[in-house]
Amino acid sequence: MYESSSERAISKMSPLDYQSLREKYDLDKPILLQYKKYLLSLFQFSLGDSFSERRPVYDVIIERLPNTIFLNLFSLLIALIISLPSGSISALKKDSIFDKVSQVLFYGFYALPSYWVSILFILFFGVYLKWFPFFGMHGDKSQEMGFLTYFIDFIYHAFLPSLCLALSSLAFFSRFTRSTLLEVIKMDYIKTARAKGASKRTLFFRHILRSALIPFVTLFGLMLPEMVAGSVIIESIFSWPGLGQLYLKAVYTRDYPVIMALSVIGATLVLIGSMLTDILYYIVDPRTRKK
Repeated sequence: MYESSSERAISKMSPLDYQSLREKYDLDKPILLQYKKYLLSLFQFSLGDSFSERRPVYDVIIERLPNTIFLNLFSLLIALIISLPSGSISALKKDSIFDKVSQVLFYGFYALPSYWVSILFILFFGVYLKWFPFFGMHGDKSQEMGFLTYFIDFIYHAFLPSLCLALSSLAFFSRFTRSTLLEVIKMDYIKTARAKGASKRTLFFRHILRSALIPFVTLFGLMLPEMVAGSVIIESIFSWPGLGQLYLKAVYTRDYPVIMALSVIGATLVLIGSMLTDILYYIVDPRTRKK
């Protein structure tokens, strides 16, 4: 019968060491008492100590959290910059060559595995063309750089992993923008504004686009936790020191306190995404502010 490494380690421990280890992690207590103590520790931001890092989990996560937040926000910005104009043009020029080509291209990127696309991007843009770095967050001489040069170097290193992370969102954002705009264009108040002589620019930016943003915020709130979860593979491939790379490392080393803490953070992001959706609805849709 197969015996895991943890079972082999336990079998080599003395009974006294085994009992002291159970008492240290409260494994000798009832399950409900263990769960109560764990919840209390979460409210106190005490997540235990990392087995591999030999220091508090809270310090390990705080050290890497800004890197993951920046990478995901940057990838979201790239996805919006590409998908919003392309989705708008596809809606305004429905069934045109641009509409068909862009949709096929975006859905092609969505269908391809992110790790495979990342490797292709590294080989093409990093190794062959040498346009972008593909390892770490900074260059070799980053400590000698000024603030502006340091920040540009940081963006330069973050572009390729952020682009790979954004590819899976392009199809969602572009298609959602196209379908929402097509629905808004058919509404009566748009026809009325057009009949009153409103210019195409005013009609699009003041009426069509603003109304289309209202259901768009729902998708944004749902995509936030999904993008963070997708950064596990991307961060590991590009050696980006964020929470995704930390999670994969914790799984390999069986660092259970880190795994549990990151799982709680993932669940919290779902709640934050829902809260952001409600806040953005309040900002975008004036009807929600009426008493």
